[in-house]
Amino acid sequence: MMNNYQNSKMHCTVFITSIDVAISEEQLLQYFSSCGTIAACKLCGDTNHAKRFAFIEFTTPIDAQKALTLNGSNLGLYSIEVQPSKTAIKNPSYMNPNYQVSTNDDQYGTLPLTVYVKNIDVRVTEYQLRTFFEKTCGTVTNLILAGDTRHPARFAFIEFSNAEQARNALMLNGTVIGDKTLSIMKSTQPIKNRSQLTLEKEKGSSNKKQVSSVELENSLALIQQQEEMIRRQSEELKKFKLLQQQQQQQIDQLRKQNLHNLQDQQKLSNNPSTSSNSSTSSTSSNSSNSSNSSTSSTSSTSSTSSSSYNSKISEQNYTNNNPNRYHKSSSNGQRKEESQQTNMDRRRSERKRSNHYSRDGYRDLKERREKNQSTHSSINSRHKHHEKK
Repeated sequence: MMNNYQNSKMHCTVFITSIDVAISEEQLLQYFSSCGTIAACKLCGDTNHAKRFAFIEFTTPIDAQKALTLNGSNLGLYSIEVQPSKTAIKNPSYMNPNYQVSTNDDQYGTLPLTVYVKNIDVRVTEYQLRTFFEKTCGTVTNLILAGDTRHPARFAFIEFSNAEQARNALMLNGTVIGDKTLSIMKSTQPIKNRSQLTLEKEKGSSNKKQVSSVELENSLALIQQQEEMIRRQSEELKKFKLLQQQQQQQIDQLRKQNLHNLQDQQKLSNNPSTSSNSSTSSTSSNSSNSSNSSTSSTSSTSSTSSSSYNSKISEQNYTNNNPNRYHKSSSNGQRKEESQQTNMDRRRSERKRSNHYSRDGYRDLKERREKNQSTHSSINSRHKHHEKK
């Protein structure tokens, strides 16, 4: 009898692991009270560790089956694991004062009409189970087949019309139905009415809805926080892109300005030859004009024009006799222009490598341009001086 009593208590007990150390015994009892009436509880484990374990005994195996549905739910910082217990609770730390079951044979036999049947094949229906016990034992007044069809076995509570029929049912322990061997023992609790069972189911579903609503609120809050972070990051990215566009526009403007400046410098570098040509043409035109005016003037002016003509012939003879004089000056000018052009190309390549023109760099460029203009003006003045000579 004691063995059957311990087995019945074991089927009402669940084993819970991965319990957060911050969860107290009261919080654990309150969390599992949605499954049914708790008869006893024992919270075990060291408080120095992050996780603990516990045993909870319910008043009926149906309540224990309900507790198994909480497997994987969040309690504290961790997801708890709920499994059927293989032993009954010894020395519980909590006992329900409204539920006390004595272990003597007289009080244990106060419920002689109900038996507990486990290890039922999932293919066996309620009708088949009822007909089997009615044929072998007697009239079945009430029967509840519980358990999930996803598991390999189920269990049932069967209530007979008298104690003799219940004792006959106990004699069928070890009978094979389907592919499973039945395990039959006395029940510690009577079968509840259908109305009570529906009320308990509604209560459990409402508690689950409350828990699920809290989890949904927490998840929605997390989603809102993530959306806000994404929105801020997108705004920062837009600002960064605008800054990049502005900087790129500034760089393009500076490049255009530098290109215009370089073109102006190239024009200035090409101007000395044109100015020398214009000066020679102007001098030739002036000389022709002076010769025309001298021919139309008096004989004294003709003598002066003849002297100037003789001087030009002498200069031409001198240049013909000394051709290197003019070529040296022209070669020197060409070398200077080539050196200036190479310097300009080198500076342009350096600017292209940098890809960034600051205001200080623009000022330096302006100063260099002014310096180049001054050097060009000095070179032009020297050319003019050589031509006059």
